[in-house]
Amino acid sequence: MGSKAKRRKEEEFKRTLAKIIENDTRDNAFDFATVTDVELSDDFKYADVYIDVIGDEEKKKKSLEKFNDKEGFFRTNIAHQLNPRFTPELTFKLDRSLERLNRIEEILEKDEEERDRESEGK
Repeated sequence: MGSKAKRRKEEEFKRTLAKIIENDTRDNAFDFATVTDVELSDDFKYADVYIDVIGDEEKKKKSLEKFNDKEGFFRTNIAHQLNPRFTPELTFKLDRSLERLNRIEEILEKDEEERDRESEGK
């Protein structure tokens, strides 16, 4: 299957997981979680599911642990809702891209401030 079709499948899984989290979970560990991305393996048997959780590091780790503990629940719901040829084994991971982006912005702002101070001194 081409990469366009794979990406379409990934988006379909992402939307479905978001709906499952919103409508079918009762545990508050899932309340402040957002599915940010899904990456399927080439054979569609494995999927890395990236989530962002609002809260401190401890809350993020507990939520991630809960997601991985309930992997079977999410797989079953995906199978019922999408009826895919393969229901992939899910591995939930914290999405750290926003944190990295914020850190890069801080570094760039700091660098810009230093350049401004140097140019004022000349």
